[in-house]
Amino acid sequence: MVNKRRRGTELETAIYQATLEALEKEGFLKLNFGHVSELAGTSKSVLYRRWDTPFELAVAAIKYKIKTENSGQMDEIVWQGHSLKEDLEQLLNRFIVSIRTFDVYSTGGIMIESSQQQQNVLKKVLDEGIEIDIRAIEQILQRGQARGEIKYVNLKEEIKLLPFDWIRYQILIRGSLEQKDVQIIIEDVLLPTYLSALN
Repeated sequence: MVNKRRRGTELETAIYQATLEALEKEGFLKLNFGHVSELAGTSKSVLYRRWDTPFELAVAAIKYKIKTENSGQMDEIVWQGHSLKEDLEQLLNRFIVSIRTFDVYSTGGIMIESSQQQQNVLKKVLDEGIEIDIRAIEQILQRGQARGEIKYVNLKEEIKLLPFDWIRYQILIRGSLEQKDVQIIIEDVLLPTYLSALN
């Protein structure tokens, strides 16, 4: 019996799932196209045509996993909160999923041991992530304006990125973050900061 040849999204999903499986078993630094192609049931040439290195494939697979776990990219989500506080809770909890997912699959000193080329790939991913974070927080603030909670103005980028930078620090540097910490950052830092800056 001949296996059906997969294309497009079906093949891409199989490759990403195989990559994530390989990352879980072997780690970032041992990832190779041969093992991934075997797990995905495809050829190495298929991978070489799409990604220059296993490292780039790994980063793409992690981005796929994050988007899947969050049911979409963060700036494409329809927010369901009834207040600025509720919207911020949804936003930050989704962002926490993103950071924890990256942390799980990048175990093994990726930032320290990666080459200059790999660091350039990571910088590009980080820059793209920052743009998404900014668009997402702007959506939240616009919703707050529409509800009459705040008067929307252009905030400094550092203020928009404050919650995301704080979460990165808590998870990637300190290694822990609890739900009560999220409530503290929202109630004691973000709401006073945003309300003060926007009213």
